[in-house]
Amino acid sequence: MKQFTLVKTNFNHHVSMDLYYEFEARIINKPNWEIINGVGSIQARMLRQLLKFIPPIQLPFKKHKNYVVIGYQKEKFFPYFHFNVDLKVLWMYDAWEPLFDEIEKTIRAYKINLVFTASKQSAEYFNTLNIPNFQSHWIPEGIDVTQYQFIPYQERTTDVLQLGRKWNEYHKKIKSIESDLVYQYEKKAGQIIFPSREDFLFGLANSKISICVPSDITHPERTGKISTITNRYLQSMASRCLILGKLPHDMLHLFDYNPIIEIDEKNPVAQIEAILANFDTYIPLIEKNYEVVKNFHNWDNRVTQIENFILNSK
Repeated sequence: MKQFTLVKTNFNHHVSMDLYYEFEARIINKPNWEIINGVGSIQARMLRQLLKFIPPIQLPFKKHKNYVVIGYQKEKFFPYFHFNVDLKVLWMYDAWEPLFDEIEKTIRAYKINLVFTASKQSAEYFNTLNIPNFQSHWIPEGIDVTQYQFIPYQERTTDVLQLGRKWNEYHKKIKSIESDLVYQYEKKAGQIIFPSREDFLFGLANSKISICVPSDITHPERTGKISTITNRYLQSMASRCLILGKLPHDMLHLFDYNPIIEIDEKNPVAQIEAILANFDTYIPLIEKNYEVVKNFHNWDNRVTQIENFILNSK
């Protein structure tokens, strides 16, 4: 019998779901895993509304399974977490502080045994709750560098890229660089700069500087005090961009050096101009970052961590 069962994400095909699909792709061909499909898009929408009113029901069916689900939303693990199983396991990359109460209620209601969070701070918080037969562990996001492109540095045509959510305060300070440099960013909140996966991969690889700032700075109302490395940092490194930004709390524990250039808030435009004028001097750091994420922050390493935690918890 397979030791682990992944409930595969079967809805929401937004470009931001790269993390889900890369993680799942590393599991599909592993001999100890079986893959089952979660609900589809239409079912998910219906269940999302229905499960708001229906309390969790434990069905009297015993299944010797270790179910692994990405995300804490109830429709994602329906109906598998309603069964009497060996282990119920969640892995979450968005365990933000304002969601703590809701996530705790879900853990208790469905008798979830293991929660892996992409944030070290979140994992530590859930372990303070003294929930019976429960543990939380930190599993950071990962990357498959083979899925990303490399364009020679001298051929890249985008000078500065701020992909996804912006740090608006900083953006206002540097927006004037558009008159002399190629600066790409979302013109409206929620706008997707690169509509397809192919456009996204090329756009990253075609950029010299990638601005990355953790969500506790850009959107504290959503994140609270949780400061974590997001997939955007790893994707930028996999595409060999130089990261200009703020160091998340978790990166202090994942790297034994500072892999980013810290933003100079007092002289932001001059800093960008100086970096681009001397870009060759940053290539050793860029290449070091690429090698580190390739060797230590890949999905194979993350999946092995998950497997070990599951087996050791039984």
